[in-house]
Amino acid sequence: MLTPHLETPRVRFSPIAPENVTKLYDLLTELGLESLPSRDAFSESYHSVAKRFVDIFEIQLRRTGEVLGFGSIREHDPAGHVKLGIFMRTNRLPVGVGAESMMLLVNHAFANWDYLRKVYVLTTDASLGQFGSALLSTPREASLPRHVYFQGRLWDLHFYSVSRSAWTANGAPILDRIARGPRSRAAAGGSRPE
Repeated sequence: MLTPHLETPRVRFSPIAPENVTKLYDLLTELGLESLPSRDAFSESYHSVAKRFVDIFEIQLRRTGEVLGFGSIREHDPAGHVKLGIFMRTNRLPVGVGAESMMLLVNHAFANWDYLRKVYVLTTDASLGQFGSALLSTPREASLPRHVYFQGRLWDLHFYSVSRSAWTANGAPILDRIARGPRSRAAAGGSRPE
C-alpha cells in the first residue's frame, strides 16, 4: 500500500486557491504547453468543471509558502491511465525540487486511485530540458513529430509513462525516504565522530 504523501521536507502540495487560478493561466501561457481559451473562459471552466474532473495542486516551498508552480492529474481513462502535468519555472527552483514535485504527483495518483495502471507525462522539446534528470529512467512510449505549435514553430510531442508496478517497486521507496526527511547518522545506524 502506498503512503499518500503531500509533502517532503522542502515541498508541499495544497489544493489550488481560487485566487491563484489566474496565476496558473499566466504560467501555462508563459510555458506554452497548453492550448488555452481566454483568461475569463479558463477561470470560469476551472470553477465549474475542473474540481470534478481535474485535481490541481499548488506546489509550495515549505520554508516560505511561496507558490513554485502547479501540478495536475487529469483525463482519467477507463483503461486505467491519467495524464500528469507539472508546470514550474525551473530556472528559479532549488536543485531537486522539480523532481520531488513530480514524485509526489505520481505517488498521489497511484495512492488515491487503485484502478490506475499507468500515468503519463507529455512534453515537447521546448520544455524537455527543464526536466533535467527526472526523465532519464522514465520510458518514452511515443513521439508525435511536429504536433504542437508554440513560439512560432511546430514541436515534437513526447509521451513518457510510469506503470504502477514500476512505481511501487522503485519510486515509492525513494519518495518514502525523502518524505521522512534527514535523519541523524546515529538514527541511520552510523556513529558520530567523537
